[in-house]
Amino acid sequence: MPLLTNIERRALARGAKENSQQNIFDLLEIRFGTLPERLIQTLKQLDDMTVLKQLHLQTISVNYLEEFQQLIDSNLTNIT
Repeated sequence: MPLLTNIERRALARGAKENSQQNIFDLLEIRFGTLPERLIQTLKQLDDMTVLKQLHLQTISVNYLEEFQQLIDSNLTNIT
């Protein structure tokens, strides 16, 4: 198996992050319709794959988009 260069590793990580974010967007759109731009922009700020996985699972249990926005905001606050 060939070794990956740093550029290839970063590209794979970026692709995984974008895929995870898109999965979250898709699930929220199915449940709630059009997403507010603020939610989209704040979710795009998250880079931690563990956090993104948790948020992905939480799309199932949130009752409102505002509740999901609060989850994102709390994760951004914990990072900074």
